[in-house]
Amino acid sequence: MTGRGGRYRVSVRQDLRPAPLSGQVLKRYVLAALERLPAGSADVRVRVVGARMIARWNRDFLGRDRPTNVISFPDSDLPATPGSAVSGDIVVSAPTCMEQTTGWTEPAEARVFFFVLHGILHLAGYDHEAGGGQARRMRRREMALYRTVLAAGRGRW
Repeated sequence: MTGRGGRYRVSVRQDLRPAPLSGQVLKRYVLAALERLPAGSADVRVRVVGARMIARWNRDFLGRDRPTNVISFPDSDLPATPGSAVSGDIVVSAPTCMEQTTGWTEPAEARVFFFVLHGILHLAGYDHEAGGGQARRMRRREMALYRTVLAAGRGRW
């Protein structure tokens, strides 16, 4: 699915069967976030996996031997700058996300999107690992974008 005249390419692949989410709805959330980021262009590939698979990715790529909710892999080693291209892969564990959002009233796609959005912000150059001001900046942006995208999609998707 593309948006903004083809500048934003988004694909969603679900490894779990039956597929736990509407891929079309998840794509719409991602496109809406990219438009509001804003990104000069985007090529974002989302892969929805289970807890065991993401634990393996987390161990192999980040040295953390446990499941996590989301991991992002930018296409470039160069740091992203505001308004630049957002490009890379996002691996998200639907079961882990659902477990971590127990009690939320949003549909499954919106709950998983919260974590996908976190990955998008990493691809866009945001970081929270060092803590402090960077972490607060990323969290504020994440929450504002999440609320805006959900409000824009309410009743439409």
